[in-house]
Amino acid sequence: MEIAKRRTLSVSIIIVAVVLATGYGLIPRAMDVDLVNVFRGPLQVTIEEEGRTRLKERFVISALTSGVMQRIDAKVGDPVQKGQTVAALEPLRSQALDPRSRAEAEANVSAAMAALKAALEKERAAEADAEYLEKKLERITNLHDNGYVAKDQFDQAVSEAKKAQAVRHSAEAAVNVARFELDRTRVALQSFTSRKRAESDHTVYIPSPITGAIFKIYRESEGTVGAGEPLMDVGNVENLEVRVEVLSSDAVKIKKGTPVLFKRWGGDAPLSGVVRIVEPAGFTKISSLGVEEQRVLVIADILSPPDTWRVLGDGYRLEAHFVILEAKDVLQVPNSALFRSGKDWAVFVSDKGKARKRLVDVGQCNGFTAQILSGIHENEKVIAHPDEAIGDGSRIQSRK
Repeated sequence: MEIAKRRTLSVSIIIVAVVLATGYGLIPRAMDVDLVNVFRGPLQVTIEEEGRTRLKERFVISALTSGVMQRIDAKVGDPVQKGQTVAALEPLRSQALDPRSRAEAEANVSAAMAALKAALEKERAAEADAEYLEKKLERITNLHDNGYVAKDQFDQAVSEAKKAQAVRHSAEAAVNVARFELDRTRVALQSFTSRKRAESDHTVYIPSPITGAIFKIYRESEGTVGAGEPLMDVGNVENLEVRVEVLSSDAVKIKKGTPVLFKRWGGDAPLSGVVRIVEPAGFTKISSLGVEEQRVLVIADILSPPDTWRVLGDGYRLEAHFVILEAKDVLQVPNSALFRSGKDWAVFVSDKGKARKRLVDVGQCNGFTAQILSGIHENEKVIAHPDEAIGDGSRIQSRK
């Protein structure tokens, strides 16, 4: 009996041990996780985009009229004073004659010379007629005074003399016209292209509208320019602004007066600035990945002293950080602790060795931490980088 009891007891002990070992093996082991504290501290939320400097006032100096521009000796970057001559325009020069045009011009000169000779002959004939009629008038006048000629005959002689005088004046005018026409046809044969340039009252001098520097020269060699053709750009390098193309979804968070930090511009310290204009109209732009993006142009002013960024010029690259939120005492967690639970944000809180799911209200976020409005408290521990294996009530332990 005692042997049977001992055997039964031994079997029972073995069965209990196997059951306990099996149950222990089925108990889930605590998962190693990274725990981080919910903390309070300063938080700065920014929108970062690449920007370009731009002159606030760019003056494009254009040709006031068509002409031949003299060579511009100035170079890009040279300073200019208000009223200083930056370009000079001479009148357009005549074109060289081709053989056919030259032959026509020579024929015109010959015709003008013949016309002048004809006009001179007519002038001589008119003078002869006028002299004859003047002498005739003198004789008739003497006879009329003595009563030998009738009044009607005297009046007729006076009229003929006046007509002859008018014909002579007309002939003189015709000679002048023929002479001027001959000069005109001779000018057409002259070549002005080989003549040396000389200063004259016809040269147009173009002054600089402001005191600043030359930023661009469209052409510097001498040559013909049309009216309104741009010659150079001038501006004041101390009067710069920054243009930034921001996504429209981010632009709604930026307002006039929003602080801006300009980084990676080439200097040691960032520059401070402020938003002046958020343009109301957006535009479509293709990103480097080929994706259509709707962007908005934001214009910001540089507030740092000009001496600190005097090396900047027009079209320089920099990074603009628009400060959306800046506070000193904000409850926050790392972005890696947050995950989506439906439409809400949630975190796993460590509670006595188990993970407890908590829904939280998230405020502003930057690239590292997120503002917590409600749901958890300071100094609680949350799981960083939670994976799909962790659920509500899972056993956890801090990774060593």
